[in-house]
Amino acid sequence: MEIPFFALRCDRFSSRALVIAACGMCLTLFASKALGASPVGLWYAEGGAAEVQVFPCADEFCGKVVWLRSPLGEDGCELRDDKNPDSILRSRAIIGLVVLTGLKPVDDDQAAWSGGSIYDPATGRTYSCKARLQGNDKLFLRGYFGIQLLGRTTTWTKVGATQCHSLDR
Repeated sequence: MEIPFFALRCDRFSSRALVIAACGMCLTLFASKALGASPVGLWYAEGGAAEVQVFPCADEFCGKVVWLRSPLGEDGCELRDDKNPDSILRSRAIIGLVVLTGLKPVDDDQAAWSGGSIYDPATGRTYSCKARLQGNDKLFLRGYFGIQLLGRTTTWTKVGATQCHSLDR
């Protein structure tokens, strides 16, 4: 049985397309590794009590509160930044509040950032901050005064990496 000429060309084309697609996927994988990890995305903070969106701002990373498990205070009103030392800022809503600023990549580590600050609206205090990404779904943030020894580390979990809080919404 003789195979028509156009059938051979179609078979050859589909194997070329397969090779090109495979090369494209490999390049994408290598490019993502070369660019390093990124903290950009939605993160559960403080054990799921808040959701923070980390985003690029200039050549740094920033983060703002986009969701709270308990968005209302004891008075039934929206939570405000009432512990802020600046009385003018105390009327700001917690949802939408930028709490993470100035994180810059550490030169020798593609999964670490430093030089930032993190604001705790529960106390009204701002701390120096550094961050480290572990895998794709854990972000360790260390807030400290002066030296890193005088601080606390908190773990943020990538939204979607766990189903624990899906019923809270």
